[in-house]
Amino acid sequence: MNTKKQILFTVLMVVGALVFGMIIAGGLNLTEPTRAEETSRPALAAEKDSRDEQARRVERHARTAIDSFADLAEAVLPAVVTVEVVRIEEAPEVRRFQDFFRRIPGQPDPEQEEQRFPGAGSGFLISSDGWIVTNNHVVERAETIRVGMDGREYPAELKGRDRETDLALLKIDAGDELPHLPLGDSDALRVGDWVMAVGNPLSFEASVTVGVVSAKGRSIPIENNRADFANYIQTDAAINLGNSGGPLVNTAGEVVGIATGKAFAENIGFAVPVDVLEGVLPQLRDEGRVRRGYLGVQIRDLEHIEARYYGLEGPNGAFVTDVQPETPAGKAQVEAGDVILGVDQHEVEGTRDLIDYVAALPPGREVQLHVLRDSERIGLDVKLEERPSLVAEQEEPTPAAPPREESMDWLGLELRPLTSTLRERAQLDRRQRGVFVSGVSARSVFAEKGFQAGLVIVGLNGAGIENLGDLGNATVDLESGDLVRVEALAPGGQRLFAVIEVP
Repeated sequence: MNTKKQILFTVLMVVGALVFGMIIAGGLNLTEPTRAEETSRPALAAEKDSRDEQARRVERHARTAIDSFADLAEAVLPAVVTVEVVRIEEAPEVRRFQDFFRRIPGQPDPEQEEQRFPGAGSGFLISSDGWIVTNNHVVERAETIRVGMDGREYPAELKGRDRETDLALLKIDAGDELPHLPLGDSDALRVGDWVMAVGNPLSFEASVTVGVVSAKGRSIPIENNRADFANYIQTDAAINLGNSGGPLVNTAGEVVGIATGKAFAENIGFAVPVDVLEGVLPQLRDEGRVRRGYLGVQIRDLEHIEARYYGLEGPNGAFVTDVQPETPAGKAQVEAGDVILGVDQHEVEGTRDLIDYVAALPPGREVQLHVLRDSERIGLDVKLEERPSLVAEQEEPTPAAPPREESMDWLGLELRPLTSTLRERAQLDRRQRGVFVSGVSARSVFAEKGFQAGLVIVGLNGAGIENLGDLGNATVDLESGDLVRVEALAPGGQRLFAVIEVP
């Protein structure tokens, strides 16, 4: 019995010693991790990273989540405006030919006649003091620009425009603080994110459409198949005529793009990324245009088989197909057939990388190109110049309004006495008196009100007009800024009224 107790006691002592030793060793970190432990640590770290990423997604969703798109529209619409323009151009040749056989004697020769072409687009306020962003193609060659918002209209001043990005900057003076939209981060957009396009498609004001980001980094020509710098956002939110210049917003109400156009297909629209706007905005505001660096090369993306030929790991680089003489690249001895792998400290993965980097630099800046020529890597120093298309671009001068003299020339009307022949042609009573309008200048304040040849002016500010003398006496004392109510008769006797502002 004693022997059994001694054996049991010994076993218990050994077990106790082992347990005690393991506790001490564990407290001193002396035990070696098992292979299972070694394997689990990276897995745990990866799981933690996954949880962190999921948390970031939840947080981002919480910041941008909305209960209804109606809430988003309600927040955005007050800062979206209508941009109305008038262009004055010569009548088309076909129209001139037709008008030659229909014109009333005394009207201007259609071969010299100018016509008013109204147009409209969209825009949005980016500041409370009246700075507005729209598309360049909305305001290009505009004689007058007016901005409509909240039932009111304001004359707008064109502060700057850029054909390459199709962006323009306007300024209005409303006298009050205005609602405006914050600029977001288009680079953070993901394919599949919700977006809303807001504007005035087909002149239906304050319209919203909703869709997703269909793709990013699209390149489309604006005119004459010319390359651009916009890297367009593609969306299936409907963008139609009149949407141009309106904002594309994310679900947080931030502008991520500027609607520009649509493809000849359903559900394919394009918007300039807001990051592009932010890049050119200072120059548009301060200089009225954008000055860009220029190399003078024609480039394309490298093909896979060419990358193998040059011993490159992948098709990264810009292949030079042509070098214009007497350009920065030509002076630096860049040659056709070169592959540009980098510029300064930036890798060139494709043509877009090179274009965007160089275009963002001012003329006069020196850059170093990292070039692969045959099998040799070389560095070439290039001093950038200003992009020739912008240097050569000359703004079409806006013809000045005719000087206001004591005569009636400022009216912009061709006037004739109302003879019996003209009275009969206008289908008016033989006793009717007035002044016959035989022509209306496209630049006249009357043209803005829709006046056309064939009208008869019969009143001014409530006073009857029976002849040219009456009209001259009624207008001689008018000053710039005065408001005048004009009464006229259309053919057949329909009475028309219009209020004009003296230029």
